Amino acid sequence: MKNKSLLLYLFMGMMIFVSCSKMDAYLDIAGREEIAYTGRVDSLKVLPGDGRLELTWLLISDPKITGVTIYYNSKKDSVVMPVKRSQGVDSMYHLFSNMPEGTYSFEVYTWNNNGSRSVPAYITGRSYGSIYKNSLLNRALTDAVISDGNVVLSWGLAEETVTGMEVTYTSNAGATIQVKAPRAATSTTLTDYKPGSSFSYRTLFRPDTLCIDTFYTTAVTRTPQ
Repeated sequence: MKNKSLLLYLFMGMMIFVSCSKMDAYLDIAGREEIAYTGRVDSLKVLPGDGRLELTWLLISDPKITGVTIYYNSKKDSVVMPVKRSQGVDSMYHLFSNMPEGTYSFEVYTWNNNGSRSVPAYITGRSYGSIYKNSLLNRALTDAVISDGNVVLSWGLAEETVTGMEVTYTSNAGATIQVKAPRAATSTTLTDYKPGSSFSYRTLFRPDTLCIDTFYTTAVTRTPQ
């Protein structure tokens, strides 16, 4: 039993020696210094848009951060942003314009003047364009009835990403009136409506709750009965 215990202690001692030797070899290569990382970005988000995307993030830890680098297009493109830290939490963003419709992956690092940088933060988002726009359909208008000098519009069911409707008509005085109705509306009243005239309407969409742009369908013209 004592021999087994002795062998076990000898084995554990050899493992510790090997581990320490490997660490010493690593530190010799690294100049006897362990790798220092800067604080990683926090709460990274990507906000989609019409041919563009916006990245937002927070800098919470590490007051020594002096810059942020964002890689995209498989690291073929990058954006370098200098940072001047405050004493608290810093909110940052970058808007990517001229981004053709599609999906994009981003890799975000922080760094400092000593050459240290953070572990990467990854995020994926998409921009929208003509393909998405051409897929949009107006919310169904089930009725347009003249009533006491006004016109009452009745709406059908709204698709999930609809945010509202925009109606343009002419008043009795000849003025152009624009009315915006929320998604929750089942009917909309156009007051002081000029008899015999037509109105037009279009539907507003946001494909994502974080989307920075609103998309519109092509306007449709109707004449109330």
